[in-house]
Amino acid sequence: MGVSDKTMHFAAYLVLMLLLWLSVSFEKKADWKKIRPWLLMGIVAVYGLFDEVSQYFIEGRSADLYDLLGNFLGAAIAMILVTIMAGRHTAMIPFVICPMFLPGLVRSKLIAQSSIIETAVYAAAFAIITIAWAQYLSSVHKLNLKQLKHIPAFFAGLAGTIAIVKIYAVFTNKPMGKTAILSAFAAIILTLIIWSLAREKRTTV
Repeated sequence: MGVSDKTMHFAAYLVLMLLLWLSVSFEKKADWKKIRPWLLMGIVAVYGLFDEVSQYFIEGRSADLYDLLGNFLGAAIAMILVTIMAGRHTAMIPFVICPMFLPGLVRSKLIAQSSIIETAVYAAAFAIITIAWAQYLSSVHKLNLKQLKHIPAFFAGLAGTIAIVKIYAVFTNKPMGKTAILSAFAAIILTLIIWSLAREKRTTV
């Protein structure tokens, strides 16, 4: 994928730890006076250790202490974040991190470049991101996306995400062509329209 495996270990365990915490304590910050944060950290630490040590016994793979440290550091940063911020806020972090890996998936040839699959993956990813941010902003910050004055700022934020992914792709020599960018923009616009109509329908019913 053209990304350091240490970076991938860090990002993967950061997201894993966040998702694990959100699955059991979505609305709460971590309270280190209770057993839950320690228990979840222990589970992820054991999993990370097993994940790395098991590679010693697999042909063509090897255990790496620095990969293990990346696992632990990612999980630790995630727990620091959920100690500072409540669930709904930290829930958005994976939606910031994960789009950065899309160009890497294409570079790794897991997704064929300039293919229908690449177009579909970018469209699906940014449709999910649009729904997540729309739901987050409307529920937490009471942003009314039916008001036209809020739409440009919301769209600009999502367009900024595409721009950041494109800049990252350029500077790390990863592919992100016009088709991928256009499919992402189209997905944002279409998803926002459908989401707004569905939300309005629920409100009137």
